[in-house]
Amino acid sequence: MHGLNFTAIDFETANSKRGSVCAVGLARVMDGVVVESTSWLIRPPRAVSEFSPINIGVHGIRPADVRTAPGWAESLRRIMDFSGEDPFVAHNAPFDRSVLRGACAESGLAAPENPFHCSVVLARRLLGLEVNKLPHVAKALGLGGFKHHDAGSDAEICAAAVVAIARMHALHSLDVLWPSAGRASSSGARRA
Repeated sequence: MHGLNFTAIDFETANSKRGSVCAVGLARVMDGVVVESTSWLIRPPRAVSEFSPINIGVHGIRPADVRTAPGWAESLRRIMDFSGEDPFVAHNAPFDRSVLRGACAESGLAAPENPFHCSVVLARRLLGLEVNKLPHVAKALGLGGFKHHDAGSDAEICAAAVVAIARMHALHSLDVLWPSAGRASSSGARRA
């Protein structure tokens, strides 16, 4: 799978505001193999730092958990050091792209220009499932269990799903996986 290179990314947020990032997960794929993964908690930008009970119920992250976590500026630097110029792949890319941009806007930072690709769009096109949420895609591909809404686990399973779909269909580059590469695929408004 020479040439299948990307970084899977997943964010969790403190509340419904897209800039309220509180966790990130990353999984780097080189030549169709996950070579490295990492995740960490993030202290949300101050103006959007209130935690919603709904969001806590989804991911289990509480204000006390992020009190000493790095802020967005440091986290963005770490994300970019990890991914470099790789394209990002996310399961529901419009959400994760909006979190990245929102956190940058809240922090007065320029958002990176890495392209985003959506694994939901890929699954819809190539798997023919009734439901394309990450647990359903993982199960259909025989990837085993994972902790959904844990940013690190979600990024790793997203990366594994894209690699599995690419192998299944003998599609060995992002350009053939997402023929409209150059523009980000859309898949809906919220998490999948």
